[in-house]
Amino acid sequence: MPHRTLKRLFFSYMGVSPLCEASRRAIVRFLDDYVKLGPPKVIEKYRCYVRKLSEEVAILLHCDPDEVIYLKNTGEGLIMASEALPLRRHDEVLVLGNEYPANIMPWLKLKKDGVKVHVIPGMDNHQGFRELLSRIGPKTKAVAIAWGQHFDGYLPDLALLSRLCQNYSAHLVVDGVQSVGARAIDLKKTSVDFLVCGGQKYLGSIVGSGFMYVNRRTMGKLKDSHVGMRSVEQFDEHGYVLRKTAARFQDGTENLLGIVSLHAAVKAVNRIGIKEIEKKNLALLASLKAMLRESGIPFIDHPQQTNLVALTVDDPASLAARLRTQNIYTRPVKGVERISFTHTTRERDLRKLVKEIKACLSQ
Repeated sequence: MPHRTLKRLFFSYMGVSPLCEASRRAIVRFLDDYVKLGPPKVIEKYRCYVRKLSEEVAILLHCDPDEVIYLKNTGEGLIMASEALPLRRHDEVLVLGNEYPANIMPWLKLKKDGVKVHVIPGMDNHQGFRELLSRIGPKTKAVAIAWGQHFDGYLPDLALLSRLCQNYSAHLVVDGVQSVGARAIDLKKTSVDFLVCGGQKYLGSIVGSGFMYVNRRTMGKLKDSHVGMRSVEQFDEHGYVLRKTAARFQDGTENLLGIVSLHAAVKAVNRIGIKEIEKKNLALLASLKAMLRESGIPFIDHPQQTNLVALTVDDPASLAARLRTQNIYTRPVKGVERISFTHTTRERDLRKLVKEIKACLSQ
């Protein structure tokens, strides 16, 4: 994934990242074939990438390919999860109030059905997570949380949360888009019911591509919420039989362009190895924090966080605008200035970033 794009320094991977080279090449090949071969041959040639994508994601997440299906985006998967879980009137759902809206709105909708959705308020994600843990009890039937908070990069302890949810038979739904591709996870060791992820951030795929993991032990408990021609084993005028794998969440015509792009991106990550990528990312995170401390630039510091550091400066929007004039791209969010990077980021670019930030703040 090239760190420099159009001679700019890019530090907004938590938003939409530049397209990685592997995805770019795959997209070009697909479009060339679309023109040369035309339908139906191009569809016949590339439909196998639906399965190939599941196989690459299974390597990345340490799960079974039958537990993975493609998506358009993270929000779509969270909507599917909220509608498929067997939640009833008076059941309790817990979610942090500082989550990205995509992980709040689907759960709020359940209030219309009498589900008690408790949104834990506050901007301090560490404190919010501790409160969430303390609130889990016999009435809790689902917990939804981001693995890496979009506000400050805070990484909740998923292993601890998973054990607690299992103790109370509560379902765990994870928004993984803020950390998948930047941090390692083993879903055979850390049990979750759903993990959803768009491909446009740390994976470097095209926008409008993503995937969803559905724990095979959860499949039989789910409601028939998303039924289309590709989600069934068979059907007739009397009814249908849903697939017993994550493919039950397929619907109609596949977004083959997005699937091909995401497959190439995940395969590129697997070729390097997510543990090696995580090691590089942790070293860059430590370097960035050290540079910020040395320059006296305030930021939210967590012992565990993803590839995002939130600067607590007075006017984040003005800072971002000034950096943009130097072809440095960051992003102001909720009163902080977000810096997010990837494993291909160079330390000398981090030093230039911090130098420019210090210069802007001194003005």
